[in-house]
Amino acid sequence: MNTKQLIPLLLLSVIGLKSLAQSNTVILPLDSAIQMGLRQSRQLEIDKSKIEAAEAKYMQAKSMQLPIAKISASYTRLSDNVDPFSIQMPGTNEQKTLNPQIVNHYTPTLSVAQTIYAGGQIKYAERSMHLLEEASRLDYEKNKTQIIYNTTSTLFNLFKIQQTKRIIEEDIAQVQNHVKDIKNYEKNGLALKNDVLKIELQLTDLEHSLIEINSALEIAEYNTSIMLGLPTNSSYQLVAGDFNRSIVLKNVEDYQNDAMAHRNDLKASDKRMGAAIIGVKSVVGNYYPSLSVGGNYYYNRPNARVFPQEANFKATWDAGVTLSWNIHSLYTNKHKVAESKANLSQTQAEKDMLTDKIQMEVNTDYETYLKNNQRIKVSEQAVAQAEENYRIVNNRFRNNTVLISDLTDANTLLLQTKINLVVDKADASLAYYKLLQSTGLNK
Repeated sequence: MNTKQLIPLLLLSVIGLKSLAQSNTVILPLDSAIQMGLRQSRQLEIDKSKIEAAEAKYMQAKSMQLPIAKISASYTRLSDNVDPFSIQMPGTNEQKTLNPQIVNHYTPTLSVAQTIYAGGQIKYAERSMHLLEEASRLDYEKNKTQIIYNTTSTLFNLFKIQQTKRIIEEDIAQVQNHVKDIKNYEKNGLALKNDVLKIELQLTDLEHSLIEINSALEIAEYNTSIMLGLPTNSSYQLVAGDFNRSIVLKNVEDYQNDAMAHRNDLKASDKRMGAAIIGVKSVVGNYYPSLSVGGNYYYNRPNARVFPQEANFKATWDAGVTLSWNIHSLYTNKHKVAESKANLSQTQAEKDMLTDKIQMEVNTDYETYLKNNQRIKVSEQAVAQAEENYRIVNNRFRNNTVLISDLTDANTLLLQTKINLVVDKADASLAYYKLLQSTGLNK
């Protein structure tokens, strides 16, 4: 096989491979996309780590209630330059050494201590960490609802682009027929060259629009692939029913009540509010004394309690109760109390601000849905009017009784109204999903 025969085969192979790489079409229902988006979310991975950290802090606070046990051991070598002190026992010639020179000292010790009362700080620390752990879990759920909406919004954007492309392609086919008709008219002397150029210019503008929409589609499909963790060369076949679901709208007051009951960020704010209240109580506990019990077990060689000392291991123990009170805190702790109360006031203000924000968000989303729903009716009426206008103008064009500019204007108007209707329907449905997200119901 010579080179001239080989080159076409290589070109065909490359084209075939390229077609295969671009043929990865995925049927993508909205519910499946949401599940993939949740699994792929980097934000949820971060939130899971935060939950694990908050849980670890809670377990640390809980473990503070357990007794403290400690084992220690030491070895000390003493110098041997101290003369032992000896006395002669009365009535005998025997010398008794009172401090024998024992140079090797071993002190193994087991210590156990249990706090009985510390102003309630241990109990408050456990409760506070538990509330913060629950808040971190609610943050996870809050971000989960946001990701559900983001995924939904991405697919709606992709749907609008696909539908716009379909309408433009249909219009291009229609205008191509007009080009054929007007060229036939020109041949028969019923149209001017300028009329042909006007139709061809309209076709060129549509083809330019198609290039732009294809570019937007490639970007949208690439972003969708990244979000869902799918191959970046994927194209998507969406389920039309997902974007035209029937909606039963409630009163705005009902959505406001739903938001107050279901918004996870508001629930998390309540948990942090509770932790701030406990924080004040914990700091106040610094004013009170602490009480603990404990004991030690010694197995020393020599044991200091044995007299005279012997170079033997001797087990002894002790136990006791300790009451301590930091008097210094009586006049310094007030600043910590003031700080914790200020933090509590700040947390309360943040919660109130969040409540206001939620109410405004729900109201805005509700009004946005109503507006988009009204726009659908207007767009449907506009499409009907534009179709009738185009039908009349097209019939007159075939009878050669209108200017070519009238036909192009009618066609452009029909194209725009069809695109507006697709966009308005998608925006209305997406506005409803946004309303569900702002009420915490899109779970």
